[in-house]
Amino acid sequence: MSVMRFDHEALSWWLFLVCALFFVVGSIRAGDPVFLGGSMLFLVACVVYLVGRRR
Repeated sequence: MSVMRFDHEALSWWLFLVCALFFVVGSIRAGDPVFLGGSMLFLVACVVYLVGRRR
């Protein structure tokens, strides 16, 4: 019988990524360039971490 291991850390980073996407959309809708810049940095940081985690 195989035991399935659930990676809570990976799930939390994927949820951060989804949140970052919502922040980007919200900042575009609000028209706030500072909020957009911060949201994009957060999105890029999440992607960089997830790509580095795969290696």
